[in-house]
Amino acid sequence: MLDQKTKQHINNARNVLVGKVPDPKAQVEQITTALIYKFMDDMDKENEELGGKIQFFTENLKGFSWSKLMSRELSGDERWNIYTRALEAFAKAEQIPELFRTIFKGAFLPYRDPQTHEKKIKDKIAEVWGE
Repeated sequence: MLDQKTKQHINNARNVLVGKVPDPKAQVEQITTALIYKFMDDMDKENEELGGKIQFFTENLKGFSWSKLMSRELSGDERWNIYTRALEAFAKAEQIPELFRTIFKGAFLPYRDPQTHEKKIKDKIAEVWGE
């Protein structure tokens, strides 16, 4: 069960999408995709901290980690470009669990607006984890 603070962060992310993605189901899909992306990076970091190996952002996915996506050096256009390329790559990458690959296979950004993406990803999704 989600706590009230997490629910509020997710609602804030949804509110960013309202004008660009009118369908509530599509809004939830956009947020879910971003959260899974972030979750994979968190899992890799935890594995490394515990002395294990990274699982997701290996080989051809090294450049797509959430940490790199959140780099302050990237512009909104660059971040949007990395994110869209990552979704395509995740759908095909064998190191990604089949369930996640299936989710990423149908993922797309229904807007071509780096500013909306910046607000959703950098500002709102990152809030869920207190970043």
